[in-house]
Amino acid sequence: MLQIPFIDTPLEEIMAWFKDPWILAWVLILSGGLLAVWLLENITDPIPLLGTIFDGLVAVGTYIGFFVGILDIFVGYVVWSDPLQPDAIVVAGVLVLMGFCLVMRILSKFPLALVFALAIAVFGTATIYGFLMPWTTVPVIQEAALWLTSGKGLLVIGFIIFCVAYVVGGLIIKLIQLIGKIFASRPVSVLVGLVGIAVGVIIILNPALVGLIVPWPVP
Repeated sequence: MLQIPFIDTPLEEIMAWFKDPWILAWVLILSGGLLAVWLLENITDPIPLLGTIFDGLVAVGTYIGFFVGILDIFVGYVVWSDPLQPDAIVVAGVLVLMGFCLVMRILSKFPLALVFALAIAVFGTATIYGFLMPWTTVPVIQEAALWLTSGKGLLVIGFIIFCVAYVVGGLIIKLIQLIGKIFASRPVSVLVGLVGIAVGVIIILNPALVGLIVPWPVP
């Protein structure tokens, strides 16, 4: 059977990798840079060479940012869901907000049933993961529970939830479309990006200011 290390890695191990303040800080800084690059594009626009370079970075960053945005939302969930970091809600909130802004750059250009379905799929998959984790030690269903909580199993669950939500999710599309256009706008994206960069720098210099306990507590 084909084995892909990342996909076959339990979600718990992937989450643990992001529980590193240094990695967390650079996720914030780089994601913030993708959002704030529009500001540099406007500043350098009168300069022929730099203007062209930043125009290209904005175009490429829009598509790369979609996947970075998904990562941001995931890392935000990692921080928010850790009971040993009860005061890190600001860090989690900024990550989720940046992720939403980055994802909406792409999704705001498409039928927004995708946005609703993706959100439901992420939330539903995370909920099912939390429900199944205690069952991974029960001998009768241990094998099935371990597979369902692996990266591969969660991808299957997420895809099924996504398909169902996409079919029935048209009722709130207009509201999502309005919110999406606001967060995908340049002024809001640049502001959120600058906040993300600032929080990332604070984590490197003085993480206690944003409620982050360093080193990361181990249960």
